[in-house]
This record gives sequence, structure tokens and C-alpha cells, in this order.
Amino acid sequence: MPKISAPTVGAHREAQRAALVRAATELLRESGLAGVSPRTVTERAGMARSSFYDYFPSKDDLVVAVAIVAFDRWNQEIDAALADVEPGLPRLRALVDATMRMTADGEHGLAGALRQAELSPTQFENLMALHEVLMRPVAAVMAEVGMPDRFLPLVQSALGSGVSLVQRGGDPVQAADDVFTLLTAGVPRA
Repeated sequence: MPKISAPTVGAHREAQRAALVRAATELLRESGLAGVSPRTVTERAGMARSSFYDYFPSKDDLVVAVAIVAFDRWNQEIDAALADVEPGLPRLRALVDATMRMTADGEHGLAGALRQAELSPTQFENLMALHEVLMRPVAAVMAEVGMPDRFLPLVQSALGSGVSLVQRGGDPVQAADDVFTLLTAGVPRA
């Protein structure tokens, strides 16, 4: 019987699974999706390669598990950034600022690596459902400022453009200022 490193077998399995997810996250950040395989992940986690399949039926399942953890962390940070902010435009500003700051901190970097994944149709649907959950705070803030739902894709595009600028080395504060101005005042005159 293998040794367990937790008070219960369930806790041990949970810790081992979490170690694999952490290892895959690190590898995704370092070398993209190409650097993630059962071998590299288990080596990084300090586990036997064969144990990978005790926790994940496939690499796709691991990639979705990484996405779940990343999306949860993103949502928690957004919730914290919005928690004590007055509804309406101040909360929109806080959302834009937090999105650009978190991108600058590397939190959005996993998304690029995850986009490279050629997932099975079921796992792709699971990932898209998770992404829709990320848009709930945006939709809630839009409702607070009286913006119709049909504008959600446009707001998402403006945020995505700001994220792209920051990922390419742009100043997150300037990107946040520009996105907020675009969302609240339209196209500024030069």
C-alpha cells in the first residue's frame, strides 16, 4: 500500500491532484501547452508518471482542471476588487482597473496557453461554460450603469483589447484609462 501524506486517503488524493494542477499551471506559464504532458507534469509534481491517470483520464481533463482553478482565482480577485465599491461607474472603473492589473500580474497569461489546447468537444464546451461565468461580473456592472445586454460582446471586446495591450507590454494603468474612457465616453477626440 502506498504511503499517504495526509490524515486521510481522501485528503491525500486531493493534495496529489492539486499538486498535479499546480505543476501543470507552472509548466503552462513557462513553456505553454507544448510543455505540458503526463510525464512533465508528474515529474514537476514529484510523482510517478503512472499516477497521472489515477487523477486525470487525459491531458484534456488536466487542462480543464487548470482552467477551473485559474477562473476561480480570477473571479475571487474580481469579487474582492468590487466588494466595497459603489455601484455604477465607480464599480465599472474598479472592474477595468482590476482586469488590467491582474493581466499585468500574469493572471491572464494562462488563457493564451489554454486557447492553444485542441480539446475534445465536450471539454471545449466545459471551458466555454467556465468563460461565461467570468463574464457575470461584467454583465452585473453593465446592468448597474444601465447598459443593455446586447452591449456585452462590445464591452468584452474593449476589455479584451486592453488585455492584449497589457500582454504586449503596454502600461496597465494607461490601458485601464483608455478602456474606461472608451466604455464611458465613446471615442475621444484627438
